[in-house]
Amino acid sequence: MDFARTTLKTATEMEYPMGMLVAHECLALIEQYAFSNPYRAVDHYHMALAIAENIAGLNSRKWAITGNIATLYYEQEEYGKALDGFRAVLHGSKDLEFTALANIANVFGALNQPDSAIRYYRRALAHRQSAEEPAFRANLYSNLSLVYANAGEIDSAVSATAESLSLVETHGIGLVRPTAYANAAMAYLKANDYGKARHYAEASLASSERQGNLFLQKSAWGTLADVFAARGEYRQALEAHQRYSALKDSLNNQNRRVEINRKQMAFDFEKERAVAQAEIERQATAQSAYIWGGSGLLVFSVFGFILYKRRRDALAQKKEAELNAQVLDTELKALRSQLNPHFIFNSLNSIGDYITKNDNRSAKDYLIKFAKLMRAVLENSEHDYIPLCDDLAFLELYLQVETKRLPGRFSYTIDVDDRLDTENTLVPPLLLQPFVENSIWHGFKGREKPGQITVSFRKNQDLLLCTVDDDGIGRQPMAASGSRSLGIALTENRIRMLNAQKKAGGTLEIIDKADNTGTRVEVSLPFETAF
Repeated sequence: MDFARTTLKTATEMEYPMGMLVAHECLALIEQYAFSNPYRAVDHYHMALAIAENIAGLNSRKWAITGNIATLYYEQEEYGKALDGFRAVLHGSKDLEFTALANIANVFGALNQPDSAIRYYRRALAHRQSAEEPAFRANLYSNLSLVYANAGEIDSAVSATAESLSLVETHGIGLVRPTAYANAAMAYLKANDYGKARHYAEASLASSERQGNLFLQKSAWGTLADVFAARGEYRQALEAHQRYSALKDSLNNQNRRVEINRKQMAFDFEKERAVAQAEIERQATAQSAYIWGGSGLLVFSVFGFILYKRRRDALAQKKEAELNAQVLDTELKALRSQLNPHFIFNSLNSIGDYITKNDNRSAKDYLIKFAKLMRAVLENSEHDYIPLCDDLAFLELYLQVETKRLPGRFSYTIDVDDRLDTENTLVPPLLLQPFVENSIWHGFKGREKPGQITVSFRKNQDLLLCTVDDDGIGRQPMAASGSRSLGIALTENRIRMLNAQKKAGGTLEIIDKADNTGTRVEVSLPFETAF
């Protein structure tokens, strides 16, 4: 990331388009695969695409970028858009023909259209690039095995799996290995060979966790859930399914799709505005020439120019209004997806444990608080802003539920500046919840002594300072274990939207305390009041 950012800075200072394009491509790939952040990835892809389309010597580069954007849509299960992108690459670039064929086959496989998928996989396997590169063949055979398995052609699936694994091991193809293992696990699952299915699913999970690839981790957990269920190991099946569901929700929730579509809409809007501006300038040049043709023609041309510009401005305002509406819709859906599925699953399990132990009083008390918490989420998510007192009540209830679920794990304090009128001060709902949840889930993981969480609210001039402070293990051990919070990216995006709407300078800062003695999250927001 540091090298890519330095490249972008240097290329921008040099006004070197090729360097800027390559840097944006690298940044997009890092965000997409190292950080699983499609929001930022699609931003960089569009910046690279704009350079490729506007610089004559770089036009050919647009097809690779288009293919990367299509891949992003494929990973978000937006298969129609992915197919459109890959088909555009297939018809637009001879050099990328092989990649386009393979990806079109992948999309048809995901759409459960095995005949079309197999046809495109075979076209890709017959391509000269497949013959020249073992990694390509390994990947194709791996994906083909999955299509055969889903189509019920088990012998063909196992045969294709064997071809893929042989190429991976013979040539030491590390990049393909997690995918090959994941698809092998599913093929052997269909063949009822549960021992091999579990072996390859766990191998895929280990490899994808080292790479930080959430997409493959989701697939591996899903296969393990099916394997455990088939073998009658239902507790392990439930745990694996919970992990699978949480990853699926994180990767494919509606907010991520809406946000990616919003960015696509913004990119298209900018392109249309640039075209409109170029047209206006062209007409202005033409009108200057018409002056010499006579004053009558001049008046007519100027009048036509004004009408044209007014029409373009109206269209631009309409597009901008649609974009703003989409932004608001994105934020609303983000609010509704704040509570992590892990919390819901574990809360329901805790209720089940109380019932199993015949501790009906605790089960009833826990269930009442849990129901109030869910109701608060639904009620708060209907509003852009809520009174601070309502958000404090939600945090208090949330922390009560978590302390009851995890007795002795931590204690907490909520500290509010006496100068703040909590009924009159307005805040975006549920903004701090992901960070409180991070402290509970990750900050105190593996510790014997109880931790402490302090949530505070202070006013500083025109800003409201919101802080979540814990004395846990810090972020370094979390990074080493591959843990990562998608709530951080979501909160950054919400603050960015608030800044754009309010023309303010809200910020998010995550501070690692000395010697891994905890983490401090500071969120500053424009100070808003109801009256």
